[in-house]
Amino acid sequence: MDEPTQDEVLEFVSQDGPDIPILASEYRDTRSELEEFKTQCDENFNTRMCLWGGKSRDNRKHSRMGKEPFPWDGASDQEVPLVDELIKCHAAMVMNGVRKANIVASPVGSDDVGRAKVVAQFLKWLLNVQMPEFHTEIERSINHLLEKGIAVTYQCWISKEQKILQTIRLNEIAQVMPEVAEAIMDEAMEDQFVDLIAGQFAVGRRKARSMLRELRGSGETSIPVSTGTENRPSILALAPDEDIFFPPYTVDVQDAPYVFQVMHYTPTQLREMVLNQGWDSDWVEYIIEHSKGDTEPDPHPQLQTVTDTRNDIVEVVYAYQRLMDDDGVPGIYCTIFHPKNTGITDELSKPYAKHELLGYAHGKYPFTVTKLEQYSKRLYETRGYPEIARGFQNQLKVEIDSQIDRAALQFPPLEYPAGRPPVDWKPGGKIPYRVPGEVRFADMPRLSPASIDVRNQITAQVNRYFGRNAEGVDRMEAAAKQQDLINRIFTHLRQSLEQIFSLYQQYGPDEEYYRVTGVQDMQRFDKGNPGERYDFYLNFDIVTQDPEQIVERVDAIAKLGAALDKSGTLDTESLLQMAVEQIGPGWGERVILPKETATQKAVEEERLAIAQLTSGIDLDVKPNDAHEVKMQVFQQWLQQPDIQEKIQQDEGLQARIENYGKKRMFQMQQIQNASIGRLGGVPSQFGAA
Repeated sequence: MDEPTQDEVLEFVSQDGPDIPILASEYRDTRSELEEFKTQCDENFNTRMCLWGGKSRDNRKHSRMGKEPFPWDGASDQEVPLVDELIKCHAAMVMNGVRKANIVASPVGSDDVGRAKVVAQFLKWLLNVQMPEFHTEIERSINHLLEKGIAVTYQCWISKEQKILQTIRLNEIAQVMPEVAEAIMDEAMEDQFVDLIAGQFAVGRRKARSMLRELRGSGETSIPVSTGTENRPSILALAPDEDIFFPPYTVDVQDAPYVFQVMHYTPTQLREMVLNQGWDSDWVEYIIEHSKGDTEPDPHPQLQTVTDTRNDIVEVVYAYQRLMDDDGVPGIYCTIFHPKNTGITDELSKPYAKHELLGYAHGKYPFTVTKLEQYSKRLYETRGYPEIARGFQNQLKVEIDSQIDRAALQFPPLEYPAGRPPVDWKPGGKIPYRVPGEVRFADMPRLSPASIDVRNQITAQVNRYFGRNAEGVDRMEAAAKQQDLINRIFTHLRQSLEQIFSLYQQYGPDEEYYRVTGVQDMQRFDKGNPGERYDFYLNFDIVTQDPEQIVERVDAIAKLGAALDKSGTLDTESLLQMAVEQIGPGWGERVILPKETATQKAVEEERLAIAQLTSGIDLDVKPNDAHEVKMQVFQQWLQQPDIQEKIQQDEGLQARIENYGKKRMFQMQQIQNASIGRLGGVPSQFGAA
């Protein structure tokens, strides 16, 4: 039978299993073809972290390899973290939006409308409680997007058994089953007990044999006991220049013929994969023995604070391929291998850990990818903040270095006749001379105010370009740019959430109990129909980050409501609550009374006012008050027959009531006049004649 060609290996499922040498060759070629992108990412990292050749820890220029620095040895060589500041500022802004965003589940089918709100609540709980790594990984992916120009997240379902060690003793076994204790000590039955221990406690034969010998030697050993299973969705941020590689011509990731994901494991983690993921145990032991420490070099060794030789790490490649089976049905297949150990040996029957149809119901690659810029359809044609702002940062560094060097010249060089340097140069020293003026300070460069202007111009230009909230930057323009960045991340998250929910429907328990924030009772979520579909959205308005704009919006809504809301459909209490929460998060519950409490308070205040009027006290009315509620209580009191009779008999009470009513009507009229003044006419209800 002819060997499959490279095209066939990359397009069709083989009955003989994957061709690891071809996959490894394609992996190396893909990395090589992306070398230019990786180099650009390295330059972006160096720009962000202010790393350059010949940099010194004291931020000074020094002679190296006989080369004299300009303008002199010891001149300023300062770090100017402009790019890092931009990335941190926007990453913090976006993460704030992610944490505050409202998740909305929009049902695809009409049958799912009733469950949409429950699904959204459950998904929020799933992200915050069941996926503790969610916000950390999202923050890392945002940093990748801003620094490298591409963000990639990997959505998967993890299922692994949690174990602890429990000690068993031979004397305890002898008390319960003495015949078993005797058999354990019989070396002739060693193989049988090794098989028994390996099967009973799900360990390898080597570990089982070690446990048996410990039991014979010291009379006790430790056995792994299961304490439960971690069974949940997970998300992982992948660096596009280190952890994951797509074909260089990729436009849409889901259309790519293959994707290579690189992971690094310790030997312990690899052996756990045998138990939890069904990896081939012989392959794992072979790779640990022959390939431990054989990894790609650290991409950023200049930041290492300790010696890192990676001797205890094993590099593993996941090859995801969209392949056709014999029936012409495409599917996502995953093959796990080592890029340098690709052949069959006497110790290894197959050169891969696992090969299988991925099986995720959504039928997609388990990756979500987002570009920072869309000037080209190709995935790798994009820029990060460092590439864009490198020029600004370099200009600012030149200005700052020159300013520091100019300050150093406050003590300028000393001029003296050749061969006759001063011998006592200090305050109060005695310096001999023949001709006056033989020893003098050199002329100092004049301080130019243009340097400060240039720095201000650079900063202003950066603020405008990147849409930062700063003096001189149009607020609407900055908000539009910031909202565009947040929307880009939210689109990424929407696609990730769709895969996460699909994974839960496929692998999660049929029902789950969860708690909604602010609700004491536990809620039950039924997984429902696996075919149930939702489009997920995250809503967040960048203007909510600016308290001044929030106040302006609330004021505009309140003015319209006062003028046009005749039917009382505007919920002013909710509007006030929203405004206070945006100005001071958490303040709403502390400074705003619930509607029922506020109404009851107004009723009690008015009853007290009526009692004071009756007792002979003349009262004033506050401008900002619950006039409608209090007027209603007052009118109800006046309509009582005994009160009307009492008023007719008491002229003083009658005068106080009339005066009090006029004051209340005056304050209500003032509010209406203010509305008329703003709108330029008497407010009327829509549709009125």
